[in-house]
Amino acid sequence: MIEMLWVHNLKEAESESIRRTGLGERWAYRHSTCPFGICLRSVAANNRTLPFSHWAYHPPYLPETMSIVVGTNSNLLNEPLLFQTPFGKRPDQYPPEKAQPLEHRNGLREITRLGMVSPTANNISPEFQAVIDSNILTIREGKDYCMEIGFDGELKGNQLDFCPELPIRLFW
Repeated sequence: MIEMLWVHNLKEAESESIRRTGLGERWAYRHSTCPFGICLRSVAANNRTLPFSHWAYHPPYLPETMSIVVGTNSNLLNEPLLFQTPFGKRPDQYPPEKAQPLEHRNGLREITRLGMVSPTANNISPEFQAVIDSNILTIREGKDYCMEIGFDGELKGNQLDFCPELPIRLFW
């Protein structure tokens, strides 16, 4: 899952329980920091093995026994916030009563490419490098942050560029 980081309550984002995620700082410097979060999910149920070092984040909205695993690079504002939720699974794996609509009006089915453009692509942490080495996404250097999302092998040759207002480019 790709997330655009957005803060609606800065005081809450800077609170003791949330501070280590860097959300408050990312928001305060949002015009010069990486605006993305990348949420990983395990392929097998109940497998919380991650390819990078991490810490347990206990957000106030989860039961005390649950946590979100966050990459130890969370203090690096030039990289995506890396995390894994204990309840994450493919959208097509949810039971019908919890499933989201899967039919897109343009017929898009699946993300087949994820690429990130970053001004600091040549200087990344071991945690982010581990995600790249897992073939989850590619990275290349560019002037501004941007996420490039390819769908269904990009067979139709179409694209939609939302930059600079929204740092996302879609390809299908």
